[in-house]
Amino acid sequence: MKGNIIVVGAGKLGSAIAKEASKLDRNVLVLDRKADVVDNLENFSGYIEQGDALDLDILEECGIKDADSVVITTDNDNTNIYLADVCQRIYHVNHIYVRLNDSRKAKICKGPNIKTICPFELSMADFMKEYEG
Repeated sequence: MKGNIIVVGAGKLGSAIAKEASKLDRNVLVLDRKADVVDNLENFSGYIEQGDALDLDILEECGIKDADSVVITTDNDNTNIYLADVCQRIYHVNHIYVRLNDSRKAKICKGPNIKTICPFELSMADFMKEYEG
């Protein structure tokens, strides 16, 4: 996961990933529609841009053509799936990570360089490890 990273969505998950990635000396840019995303990004040493990731011009201004990794964590699964497809088909991003609230949608979000993150599934797996352990 070396190189430039773009994190789309600066909620709790996106902000936490951006902060951790920036600690690893990566060039990290966070893109979010809301202007108040700075509140979630204390101690973040990367770049913050306000804009709509669905606008390809904005994605290009944010450096999508040079991004090695894109982490998509908006609160809308359909937006996330669309952006993953755009990153894969148009911009050929090497590593695409997509958060999906509905794990059933992971079936339609496929590609050799796309990994889905489903918080519900991860929580259930952690619970079962603790419960059975």
